[in-house]
Amino acid sequence: MNPVTRDLPRILERHDAIAVGTRDEELRPAATMAVGVAFDCERNRVTVFVPEATSEDVLSNLRANGEFAAVFEEVLTHHTVQLKGKVVEMRPAVDAERAAVERCIEGFFKQVEAVGAPSSMVRRKRIWPCHAITFEVRDVFEQTPGPKAGQPLGESPPASAP
Repeated sequence: MNPVTRDLPRILERHDAIAVGTRDEELRPAATMAVGVAFDCERNRVTVFVPEATSEDVLSNLRANGEFAAVFEEVLTHHTVQLKGKVVEMRPAVDAERAAVERCIEGFFKQVEAVGAPSSMVRRKRIWPCHAITFEVRDVFEQTPGPKAGQPLGESPPASAP
């Protein structure tokens, strides 16, 4: 098992802003915000939860090709990690998963409010019902702006030329 993948829950524990992206057959992107996440590190899988209200294009693309990317950001620091992989399951989220979704989105709400967004605006986000999208993690990248952006997580930046 990839040691970075095993550590994803720890690495991403405060990364509550989650954007997911897909593409269609003409490489046009579709994206939406996820409202929750669950990790299955033993099987190298991550499940993200996307609201039904905003995920139609993403789900359509995934049914066509299964290619998936998710970007996790800690709002207060802008530390960002991208995961890429292939979808292995899409299904409606079940009531037993709702509490996990609500915990994750509450973290997002608190971070966004801490940077000045009005609570009345932030908390209007529709989070349920959701679809659960499970993907097998193929790649993990550092995406925080700076010298390591775009590199596989855990690698050092290239040495600069003299």
